Amino acid sequence: MITTYKSAGVDTEKTSLLVKKLESITKNNKRKEIIENPGGFASIFDLGKLKYKDPILLSSTDGVGTKLKIAVDAKNLKFLGFDLVAMCVNDILANGGEPLFFLDYISSSNINKKDFLELMKSINLACKKSGCSLVGGETAEMPGIYKKNEFDLAGFSVGVVERRNLLKKENVKKDSILLGLNSNGFHSNGFSLIRKILKKKKISLNSNTPYRSNNKKISDDLLKPTRIYVTEILPLVKKGLVSAIAHITGGGIFENLERIIPDNLYAEINFKKYKIPESFLWLKSCGKISSEEMLKTFNCGLGLIIIVEKKKIEDVTKYFKKNKTKFQILGKVLRKTNESKKIEIKNFGKWNLT
Repeated sequence: MITTYKSAGVDTEKTSLLVKKLESITKNNKRKEIIENPGGFASIFDLGKLKYKDPILLSSTDGVGTKLKIAVDAKNLKFLGFDLVAMCVNDILANGGEPLFFLDYISSSNINKKDFLELMKSINLACKKSGCSLVGGETAEMPGIYKKNEFDLAGFSVGVVERRNLLKKENVKKDSILLGLNSNGFHSNGFSLIRKILKKKKISLNSNTPYRSNNKKISDDLLKPTRIYVTEILPLVKKGLVSAIAHITGGGIFENLERIIPDNLYAEINFKKYKIPESFLWLKSCGKISSEEMLKTFNCGLGLIIIVEKKKIEDVTKYFKKNKTKFQILGKVLRKTNESKKIEIKNFGKWNLT
């Protein structure tokens, strides 16, 4: 009997057919700068067609962490594409960038056609929402690396920003205002801790959601897609109204906000009126997690924090109200003293950290 690659668990014909199906999924979401290259070894982008005077390219890569495990166990993959794209394009936005194109990587012991196409449709829809194109990727069958029905995925995105609009912590000035934009649940971080608590408390993914939610099952609530902020925030960046942006991912509010504060300043949050979403209050109580640990791990209801100069705050809040974008005024940026930490959170809703 002749030994083949397929007999070792790698079906190249199947994956080639799936890639062709993918081309039909993505054909209606092509930016004008994309140069068609069917069957080629690389995706091609025409920088000359961009209407930028002094462009800087930005890149970002990420995954969805162990949220993937919950999705697989719950047999619900429909929003993973949004999580994957959001984690990359929101990071590009954090430096003021417009996402241009996206590539994915999916590896499994055996590529499941139904799951693959569901993921690709989700990724493509998320790319469309963020204004970029899904231009390629890698689909790998790796028998012996993954258990049955297990897989992993990662994403890579490239964006562009005008040099004068590049966002960095050096732009931040004393007395600037911190504005928070609501998250859509837990997004894609902290799921190893969430899974540990579910296991310890013997809570099934099919259990009823133990807090107020539009989702009946807790798995559906945990798997809500990560919010993509690009179309809401990019117009403000292009108008020069934003100084800096923190995408609240792993490390929570403490670590990610610190990344955009200059060494001579500090950010103070003192917002008793903030209504912390019930999902985070439930998790804190159920897992016996301290307030500080919650704010070091999760977004706690705020997926993006932007810093705006005091003189520009009226224009920004008017824009948000006009576009019905919910926001919170969290605090301000102050001159750092020897005693002050880079991030000081005194009150965060009902959580007192003083």
